[in-house]
Amino acid sequence: MSLPPLRICRRWLAGGTVLALAGCASLLVSSPPSNLYRLTAARDFPPGLRQVSSQLMVDLPQTPAGIDTDRIALSKSPLTLDYFANAEWIDRLPELIGNLLLASFENSGRITAVDRNSGGLRADYILRTEIRHFEAIYASTNAPPQVWVEIVARLAAVRQRAIIAEARFEKRVPATANDIPAIVAAFNTATVGVLEEIVVWTLSNPALSQRPVI
Repeated sequence: MSLPPLRICRRWLAGGTVLALAGCASLLVSSPPSNLYRLTAARDFPPGLRQVSSQLMVDLPQTPAGIDTDRIALSKSPLTLDYFANAEWIDRLPELIGNLLLASFENSGRITAVDRNSGGLRADYILRTEIRHFEAIYASTNAPPQVWVEIVARLAAVRQRAIIAEARFEKRVPATANDIPAIVAAFNTATVGVLEEIVVWTLSNPALSQRPVI
């Protein structure tokens, strides 16, 4: 049995009168609550991953305005960006991915000190990330989409004030069905794969094997 098309929300620009009427209507009609979805951190890493003594700070990811939200994004063409109706991430995307990245480093068990800010950590290196893509791509309306996760990572040495390494990490995972649970599952598979690669890439950098000389 084929599933009904997913409901999609779009951003529209409207005149002041329309907005005023919409505001009045919202007082009378309650919108259905959104379902919240979470993603998981990476947990499986190569057994030979080196132990790192350097201290690492993980910056909040930079994120384009269109996906800097808790809404789940989709695209039906290279020039459009929409959102699934009544479905949201548990947090804004940069906070969600930033927390998962930190948890992934902790799950590796290969780094002594890692944190999201330098308040209680004298970091030797900073990992800066940029979320380029985090959306479900539709080739056709009724077919299951392909999830696209792309993150650029830059490793910077604090004392040298210089970027010492940069790489792009990307996963495209097809959803098994055209419904939100299947699409979120594809997002999770792609996200875990990208996070694992970022952790391995970072900890494998030779610069992190020794603490910099003060």
